[in-house]
Amino acid sequence: MASPESKLTLQARLTTWMADELRPGQLVRSLTTSLLVYILEIIVAISFAALIFSGELSSQLPYGIGLILIGDMLLVLCVSLFSSYSGSIAVEQDAPGVILALIVATVVAALPAGANQTEKFSTVVMMIVITSVGTGLFFMVLGLFKLGGLVRYLPYSVMGGFLAGTGWLLAIGGVSLMADASSLSLTLFQPDLLIRWLPGVLLALVMLLAVNRSGNPLVLPVIFALGIGFFYAIAWMTRTSFAELNTQGWLLGSFPSGGLWQFPLQSELLSNVNWPILSNQIVNLSPVLIVSVIALLLNANGLELIIKKDVNLNRELITAGIGNLAAGLGGGIVGYHAISLSSLNHTASGGKRLVGLFTALLVGITVFLGAGYLSYAPKMVLGALLVFLGLSFLYDWVYQAWFKFPKSEFVIILTILLVIAFRGFLEGIALGLVMAIILFVVNYSQVKVVKQTLYGTTYRSRVTRSRSQWEILTARGDELCIFKLQGFIFFGTAISLFEQVRDLTRRTDSRPMRFAVLDFAQVTGLDSTALLSFNKLLDLAQEKSFTLVLTGLTGRASEQFEKGGFQAQMEALQLFADLDHGIEWCENQILADAPVDIEAESSLQAQLAAILPGEQTRIERLIGYLERKEIAPGEYLIRQGDAPDMMYFIESGQVTARLEAPGQKPVRLETMGGGRTIGELGFFLGVKRTAAVVADKPSVVYGISKDMLRQMEEIHPEEANTFHRIIIQLLGERTVHLIRSVDALQR
Repeated sequence: MASPESKLTLQARLTTWMADELRPGQLVRSLTTSLLVYILEIIVAISFAALIFSGELSSQLPYGIGLILIGDMLLVLCVSLFSSYSGSIAVEQDAPGVILALIVATVVAALPAGANQTEKFSTVVMMIVITSVGTGLFFMVLGLFKLGGLVRYLPYSVMGGFLAGTGWLLAIGGVSLMADASSLSLTLFQPDLLIRWLPGVLLALVMLLAVNRSGNPLVLPVIFALGIGFFYAIAWMTRTSFAELNTQGWLLGSFPSGGLWQFPLQSELLSNVNWPILSNQIVNLSPVLIVSVIALLLNANGLELIIKKDVNLNRELITAGIGNLAAGLGGGIVGYHAISLSSLNHTASGGKRLVGLFTALLVGITVFLGAGYLSYAPKMVLGALLVFLGLSFLYDWVYQAWFKFPKSEFVIILTILLVIAFRGFLEGIALGLVMAIILFVVNYSQVKVVKQTLYGTTYRSRVTRSRSQWEILTARGDELCIFKLQGFIFFGTAISLFEQVRDLTRRTDSRPMRFAVLDFAQVTGLDSTALLSFNKLLDLAQEKSFTLVLTGLTGRASEQFEKGGFQAQMEALQLFADLDHGIEWCENQILADAPVDIEAESSLQAQLAAILPGEQTRIERLIGYLERKEIAPGEYLIRQGDAPDMMYFIESGQVTARLEAPGQKPVRLETMGGGRTIGELGFFLGVKRTAAVVADKPSVVYGISKDMLRQMEEIHPEEANTFHRIIIQLLGERTVHLIRSVDALQR
């Protein structure tokens, strides 16, 4: 049971909604807009009904129209109620409609020769129900699991091929409807058939030209009405009666006096379904699912641009899913949000939900009370609308695509179109997916897996070294090669990495490579076949006597390397959590082989004298102002957020500055040894400590307070000047190191 608070909220929302949408002026605009939307909904629905229930099913067209109109009513109602945008208007759509017409034709052709009209109609209706309900469930699953964005990864050229193929099928479907022909052939050019479809094609061209020139959604219903008027004007001039037009097949046919709709799941219909034939066609429903979800998400994205607001794609999938479930159970075909009708609602009424509700009501009234006027609809005008829709697709995805797409992608569009036209939509879908895979492989193979190649001469770890150690690393830094990898690694790109490393082992213009660091921090994943190339790389490391260092391996990539047998204790292989620690290890190995002992220590006075030779006396007096302090491993010298009351010189040991956040692993900023300073920035700027400093080893530091610095500046200004020069020198060295690292990353 709803709580009093929720009832109050619901009541308040309903009151606000009514106050907004039922204002007299707004109500008039909504009613006017819904009448325009209703006319377009009826035109589209009847056209698709005439396309699906044609040929052997033409006698069942009135009942087919009833089913499709009821489905349209339920679809419009659900989308209007539940869409995240109040002005969304749905309609039964052309792309799934034309595919469904092909499936229906296949079902009818597969039925036994002696099948009666009831069996044909029942089987086709059940196929429509299964298609719409299945599509609705598919929409809902994608929406509930928030998978709507996956469809955006389908290449645009492949989607264009699907839509171009849809346009072709719509165009020939319109011609077939006008000519009462089941397929295209040279017989269509016989005079008695030519007169039936050629005027409709010309009318479709007029529609296409007018709509593209004006962009006004009202142009289409106006031309449609003029087309009907022109048709009856010709009939009046030739003195052809309504009965003769009906008998000669120019009109939709006579409608029964009773209601048009019958519940598709009633026992009488279900008992006449040919279930074996139906089950054999289930696989052909897959194109409807694929094309529908692509078109729905494209429409939703287009709607965002029109209303200039974000649309929740996953909610729209669920909304369209509910609408198609309801429409399918009512006998309607697949539909979803229409950009044109939603744009009309947005422009004319401000995007009110009441427009969709009124439209659904008018469609329902048409089915149950006012369907008689539908019998006056000329097939020529309905067929012209289908041809117009088809030509619109072909114009956008063939003619315009020639100028917008690279020629390689245009070939994909054209190939899919030709396969759909001459083989079938299912074959076109299959080819499109294969071409999408090929296109992905070709395009991704051109993406460099190595984002950057760096060397130890310019890119260093965050360990601040002594001057002598800097000189050694600069002289021998080319022994260290760093490869920052990116993207998804598969066999082809991994081979290119192997070849790049192998080429570096053959260089003769510098020292032999001793360490190859592969950083996986920006790698999104890797294919299992890529491990073959990394095995070859490890064999190459053993053969050429260099060490392979892997850093930044996390998640599934780490698991794949472990399953592939890559362990830290393997010869010629080292694993580190991040690039910084991997480079530090390599630098330590280079320094260990150098004539300078990296653990060598000297007094602070000697370290500072090395920075400013000739200032020994002043440095000695300067140290008298400093306070000596010993810290143990793990002990904090500075805590993040502390007041900046002291700064320190390191005499011996090692400390690390790091960022700390609750519940997260600390991030190393810099590791420092003898002769370096700590906390000078906060000390001079007067800001709280932005990082913590912790001892890694037993360390000795010398600190100076602000009071002692002021005292030194007053009593011994020359020593204070020496102090400032030392700080400037050390900050300058750190800045130069930072600039070199940034410069290396930008190359």
